[in-house]
This record gives sequence, structure tokens and C-alpha cells, in this order.
Amino acid sequence: CEHKRHWYLHKTLHVWAKTYHDGISGKEHIVTRYASSRPLASTRQDDFVGRVLWALSDLSGQPAKRFANHDPVPPLDWLEPLGEERYGHPDLSRFGVMPHADVDDELTFSLIRRPSPYTRAPWMTLMDDGAAGSGWDAVMCNLARWLLRHLDDPKLMLWLTKRGGRLHPEFAGLVEWRLEELDKLESDGNTDELRRIRDNAPRAIPGPFMHTLWRLMLAGRMKSLSPTSNIYQWRRRFERDGLTVALCLELRDLLAPRIALRPPFRWDGNGEDPDEPEQIGELVDWDIVLSSDYVHSELPSLRKSPRWPGTLPGLLDEFGALLRDAMDLMRELGGVDDRSDRSYVHQPSIEAHSQNRGFQDWTALIELTRDAWVATADIAPERARMIAESWYLTRYPVFRRLALFAATHDGIIPPRQALDWLLGNDLWWLWSTETRRESLRLLVFLSPRLTAVWLTELERAILVGPPRAMYKDDLEDEHWKWIVDWEIWLRLVRVDETGTVLGMDARAKLDDLTSRHPDWRLREDDRDEFSVWMGYGSELSRFMATPRRRRDLAEWLKQYPEKNVWQDDDWYRCCRDDFSTTACALCALAQDDIWPAGRWREALQAWSEESLIKRSWRYMAPVLADAPDDVLQSIAHDVGRWLGNVAKTFDSDETLFLDFCRRILALEYQDDADEDTDDPLTRAINHPVGRVTEALLRWWSRNSLEDGQGLPDKLKPVFTDLCDARIGKFRHGRVLMAARIITLFRVDHEWATQHLLPLFSWRRCELEARTVWKGFLWSPRLYRPLMESIKEPFLDTAHHYEALGEDGEQYADLLTFTALDRGDTFTMKELAAATAVLPEDGLRQAADVLVRALDSSGERRTEYWRNRALPYLRQVWPNSPNLKTPAVSEGLGEVCIAAGEVFPEALEELRHWLQPPRYPGHLMHRLRESGLCDKFPNPALSLLYRIVGNTPPRGSYLKECLQQIQSVESGLRDDQRFRALRERLRQFGQELE
Repeated sequence: CEHKRHWYLHKTLHVWAKTYHDGISGKEHIVTRYASSRPLASTRQDDFVGRVLWALSDLSGQPAKRFANHDPVPPLDWLEPLGEERYGHPDLSRFGVMPHADVDDELTFSLIRRPSPYTRAPWMTLMDDGAAGSGWDAVMCNLARWLLRHLDDPKLMLWLTKRGGRLHPEFAGLVEWRLEELDKLESDGNTDELRRIRDNAPRAIPGPFMHTLWRLMLAGRMKSLSPTSNIYQWRRRFERDGLTVALCLELRDLLAPRIALRPPFRWDGNGEDPDEPEQIGELVDWDIVLSSDYVHSELPSLRKSPRWPGTLPGLLDEFGALLRDAMDLMRELGGVDDRSDRSYVHQPSIEAHSQNRGFQDWTALIELTRDAWVATADIAPERARMIAESWYLTRYPVFRRLALFAATHDGIIPPRQALDWLLGNDLWWLWSTETRRESLRLLVFLSPRLTAVWLTELERAILVGPPRAMYKDDLEDEHWKWIVDWEIWLRLVRVDETGTVLGMDARAKLDDLTSRHPDWRLREDDRDEFSVWMGYGSELSRFMATPRRRRDLAEWLKQYPEKNVWQDDDWYRCCRDDFSTTACALCALAQDDIWPAGRWREALQAWSEESLIKRSWRYMAPVLADAPDDVLQSIAHDVGRWLGNVAKTFDSDETLFLDFCRRILALEYQDDADEDTDDPLTRAINHPVGRVTEALLRWWSRNSLEDGQGLPDKLKPVFTDLCDARIGKFRHGRVLMAARIITLFRVDHEWATQHLLPLFSWRRCELEARTVWKGFLWSPRLYRPLMESIKEPFLDTAHHYEALGEDGEQYADLLTFTALDRGDTFTMKELAAATAVLPEDGLRQAADVLVRALDSSGERRTEYWRNRALPYLRQVWPNSPNLKTPAVSEGLGEVCIAAGEVFPEALEELRHWLQPPRYPGHLMHRLRESGLCDKFPNPALSLLYRIVGNTPPRGSYLKECLQQIQSVESGLRDDQRFRALRERLRQFGQELE
């Protein structure tokens, strides 16, 4: 059946393409028509996504080239269908691969991950010469060029890392080239070209943070899914052969720090990307990992190996360098600085301690560095001292912690030097949360070894108390005084416990604090020395680690039902990494009717990731279904997001899913649904009602939709309620339904006509019409039966162009395409009336549509100009002097160039519209690249003369065009227009050759 479906689709598309004189042009027309649309699900008869993929699979690469160059840039949403494994064994031959006679029913592949034909496949060989990867065909190359126009979108980065994190050499080369090209444009101040790039691809130029991520990816620092040897295999070879040079180098690779990326966690439930991110963490959530997994689990076995202790001193430099690499990566990602690296969170103690749980594999580098140093100190104390001194001078707190730890070893660091370390940097490391454990351990070790003078110096430093700059500005005075007293008391009592005789001032201070706080006691487990305690934490902790045992975790959730603004914790990370424990803890509380809403919110965000969505639905949906309405309302944003991801994959409990959706829709929300917002679509996507609507649409579209089959009975009442314009909160759902209006109209014409189409009327309600039109224009397509049904409001939308905001350009696109291919739905008079009221930027966009249409007509360009473009310009394009602006002139100048072989004819038709645009560089560049200066030198000179004003010519475009013209027709050098342009060049320091 699947094979027949593909055959039917291909047969239909083949017949459709035959309506064109040229097959390739037909495919390019498909791309031009649909590339700007988002690939939303539709009926089988309206499978425009399938048509685009069919066109892109043409191995000539021309449709893919059209896709890559399309303006505006096709949205990144196309990555999902491009990566969908919809092809199988019967499709191999169309991709140039000779299939075996035996059918492989399990073979599946996508357009951007597929078998290579023999001309592109790597050679089978016993040796790898570094070029074993498959070569690219024209399709892959052009699709990669399309992705280069999305380099500022973190979704592309996440998509790539999810699929391996290691770029194909050809793609890496393209990214490197593009980054260098953009950097050069920035450094040269070429604002014209940068503006042109941003106009057609707003996310083509990566900002500083995305630029950093791309550089790290190109450097091979992302976590790779490629199979490599693991630490377990390495240990077996080490126990057999000892530490050979080869094994030493391999260990370095296994322990190399890498970056793992995930979608960012939004505390406010808002899924929007920030307009101006202040840190990389707002774009992507990152972790530092090691190349090999499960390193901590192998450390106990390594330590038991009789060969291991003797090898540690020789590995000290290696481990230290790897730890430094990990810190450098964190610094590059904005996670650490000279005074904070949060290593105390992941490795609470440099010394071996039960609080070191090893949840992060990179902390194994701390333990290995420590073990190697201890082994070195036993056999080479002087070298150990030098290493410790270098640690203290290293800018990251983790190395200061290692240095302070080293100072607690007798006979290595002199007491005076150790005291200087403790009191250095204006006492910062004595009081810092980052070094709390190690500074207190050193305090205990050092106090009995100090002279009276040195002890007095230490006591004075303690009595000063922690610096105020170390804590938040908004601390209440009473709380701040309590902190100062506690920190001083803790250090004085630690010194006193060693038997050291305190000075008079220190003793008096300790006695005073003890009398004022009689409840203060040191705990036997040293908990007071830790900034992080794995358990219930303490009032002074800035970070609180969640318990890892289910019973303890349930008690912890009772005590901390919401995230404390004064304390960070790792509940979200725990939900992501340990589903069973966190789910069981929440289930246990739910059975007692305890619903920590804040913790549920974080859990649902973590469980919305692809790897956890099925498990979380299976086990947690029945639990969450019993949540009270007030709890469900407080977490509605995250439940909606979770349901949206669930809708893609769940295969059971449809009733439970629909009940969930109805409950979210029934809740009341205090929002601005009745306000005339600038971006109702974005607000809808991030509103509970919008998220549930999206979930319902995704679930519905998973079925094989057919024209006229009608909406399912389970869904129709819900969609009908959403279309009730009297309910303001449902507007968030209506805008998303309007984005799927074509599919809804084709599946259930009667329902859509009765309930959804009336909302498009501007006369009925302007706010409602604006909302649904912006939804439809999110992914507009020309479907004649629908346009017939909304003909009047569609034409009327031209009068409300400004109300559409940025979506007005999409309307101008659709209006122009309709005029170029109007059929029997509209008259030229109607289309001319609508076009005449478009503002300047609307007409500029209409001109861009003409350019794209001419470019996509291929060998039929002349025919398209005379049969479509010229009638449009004469009968639809307005002829008002007020509209002859520089922006419109630039667009019509591009139309002239796009006309190709009929360039002189187009120029004659449009010459009265032409005038110098604000940025003529793009037009001159396009003219130079078109070859029209060679073919039609006189008309080309005429165009240049009309568009070159007083603006200094950027680059060498004008010079090169004039050189081409004079080389073909030397007599034009005496033409008055040529002389004027040559003089313009001279004024700005350029001379013709």
C-alpha cells in the first residue's frame, strides 16, 4: 500500500508537471510557489509538502538551488519534512542508487540522509585516507546553502547537535566560508550587503553568541554520537599493557571535554526566543561532558588496578590540561569567570567525600587531577609544590580549590605561603562560596602551625567578615547581619576547636556570638563547611542539590514546593536525567493530594524533550489527570506545551488526551486576549489555549486526511467552541486554526464555511479579522475554492495593510501571485483596485514577487514576461506619481534585470519608474552577475544612468559594469551617460582601466 501511495503521488505530480513545457521549470515553479509557506500538514490531495520534496529530489539540483536562493528564505520548519524518513527501497533508483533485487522492507531514509550512488560513495578500503565520507550531490549542496541563511537560529544548532554534532566536511567548509564572508562584510562596513541579507533572511547573520557556538562546533567541541572506544575498553588494555604512548594519547581523547546542547528551559513558561539574549543559556541549554560516557563508574576499578598508582604522576599534566580545557569551554559559553565557576556545585569537596556524587562526568577530571597530584607529592614534593603554585595562579576557582587542598598536605606548601593564599585577593577566597570547603579545611590545618604574629593576622581578617559585594544587593539588613555573624562564628569556632589559643579580640567576638546565638552548633558531618549539601540544604546555601533517593526526594519536595529565589537547585536537571526517581516522588505526593505546582512545572518542561515524552505520557498522564483545577491552571502553560509534544507520538488513551485538552480550554485566564496585539500568533503559540489548540491540530493531522472526509465527531465540538468569537480567550486558538484554514476547508467545507470563514470579515469585527488574517498569512497558499469563499474580505484586506504589521508583506505576496495567476476568481479591475491601495513597502514586495516569478520561469522567461508580467504591469500595477519612490524603483529595477532576454523591452516599459534607490549597490551587483552588460550594453548603460545617484558607489560593482559595457561596445565611452558615470567614479577615487 505504501508503494502504491508513492506511485500515485509521483504519477499525479508527473501529470501536473507536464503542464509545463520544461519539467525542471515545473519543479522550480513548485519550489517558488510553496517555499515561503510553512510545511503544515494537509490532505492527501493537497500534499504540497510532498510536491516540494518531489521537486527538491531532482538530482540536477536546480529546484534545490531555487529553494536555497528563494527570497524570503524558506523557513527552518522545512527541516522536519526534509529529515523525515519517508523513502524506502522502491525510491533508491530515483536517487541514483542501484537497488538489489531482494527488496529491503526495513530500509528508510530521508532527502538529507540517504544512500549515495557509487559516484559519491566512499571507497571500500583497508586504510582511511581521511576522505572516507560520502560526497555530496547538487541537492545536498544547495540544501546546505539554504541552511547557511539560518545561522542565527539556535533551532538549527540544536537540530544538528541532536543528530551527531559533527558536521560533514563539506558543510563545515561552507559554514566556515560563510562566517568569514560575513565577518569581512562587517569589518569592511558593507552595510548595503548586510542589509540586503537581513531583508530576505532575518536570521542569516549570527549574533555574537551564535557565532561562538558555530566556532565551537567547527572546532569539533560538540558531543558526537559517533561510536568510539570507551573508558571500559581502555582500562582493559591498560591493565594488560600498562600506560603505553598510544594508550596515553587515547586516554586524552576519551577524557576530552565536549559540549552537549539542549533546548533552553523557560522559567516563565514562555517558549519565545529572546530578541536580545544576554547570555548563551537563553538560546540553548548546555552541559560540559566528556567524549567517553560513564567515566565515574570506571574510576573505582582503575584505582584498584596495581598499575594505576605508578602511572598517576606521569598523567598529572594531562589531567590538569583537560580540566583547564573544560573550564575554558565553560568560560566561552558564559558559564564561568575568574571568581565563579560553580565547580563547588558539581564537586562539593576536592577531598574525597560522600557528597561527591559524580552526577557530572567532567568532575572526574577534578578527581583524577587530585589523585595524580597526591601521587606526585609522595615521590616528588618539589614538583608537587610547583604544580600547586601554578594552580593558585590559574584564574578559575576550581584550581584555587585544588591549590588550597594541596596546602593541607604537610611539608609541601610553607605555612606563610599557605596563609597568603588564604588571605589573598582581598580575602575573597577566605569567604567565597566557591572555595568554602577547601578554605575551612585549610583554616583547620593551618591554625596550629602559625606563629603568634601570623595568627593575629588571620584573626583580624576573620573579624572583618565577608565582603558585601559577595552577596545580592537586595538582602535585608537583618539577614545580612545574620550572615556576617554566622560566617565569622563558623571560622572562629573552627580555629578554636584545633586547640589554638585565640587572641583577646577574637575570643571576645566568639563569646559574644555564642551568647547571642546559643542554638548554633557545629554538625558532626561537616555540613557547615559545604556551600552545597546533597539533601535539605541550609539557609546559607546558594545552591541546593536535590536528594537522589525517592523517599528523601518526596520529603524535599514538601519542604521546597517552589524554586527559592535565593537558592538554585538541580530539580530540573534531575527530572531530565532521572525520570523514574522524580516521577515516583511526584506520584507519591499526588496520592497524598500534595501538588507542588512549581516542581510540576519544571518536570513537565524537562519531560517535553523527545527522549522522555512517551514515558512521561504513559506514566504521568493518569496522575496529572487527577490534579485539582487550581493546580492545573497554575501549570497550564507547561501542560499545554507537554500535550503539544505528546500529540506527535502517543498511541493510546485518546480519551484521556482529549479530556486534558478540554480541561485546559475550560480554565479561566487573565491575559490580553481582547487587546489588539502586534503579534497574536506568537502570543497564541505561548498561551495555554493556543498550545492546546496546536496539540489538537497535531493529533488530528497524524491521521491520513482526505478532502471532504469531515472533522471527526470527537474534535468537531471543540473546534466549534474555539470559533466562538464571544469567548476572548479562544482567540489564541482561532489564530492557529486560521493558519490551517486550507486543510480545514478541504476536509470539512461545510463546517469551515459556517464557523471559521466568517471570522475573516473586516466588517464583522476588525480585531477578530486581524487575528485570523495574521494566522492565515503565517503560511499562506493560493487555493482557489477558498479564495472564492473569502474573496470580499481578501480584497478588503488591502485597506487594512498597516494593521497586519510585518505580515503585510505576506499579503502583498499573495495578492500579487493571485493577480499573476488569477483564473476565474478575480477580475483585473478588482485586483488593480486592491493593489492601488498598497503602501510603498507593499508595492516593493509585489515587485519582489515579480522578480521571483520571472527567475523561476526558467527557459520560459520571455513567455512569462509577455503573457503574465507585462499584462500585470499594464492592467494591475498602479500608475500614480506618488508611488514612484526609491524603494519601489529598486524593486522594478530588479524586475527589468530578471526579464533576461527581454531586458530592453522591460526597461522601456518601466523606465519612467526608475530613479536612484537609497542603496544602489545591490542592483548594480545583480546587473553585473546577470551578464546583461555584455548582451545589451546600451540598455544596461541606460539602467545604470537612472539608478546611480549621489551615493558613493560601494565596492567595484559600477566600475565592473562599465568595463563590461565598454569592452562590448567601445563607442559608448563617448556617450554622455557613460561620461557622467565615469566622472562619478572619479569623484570617489576609482578609475576605469
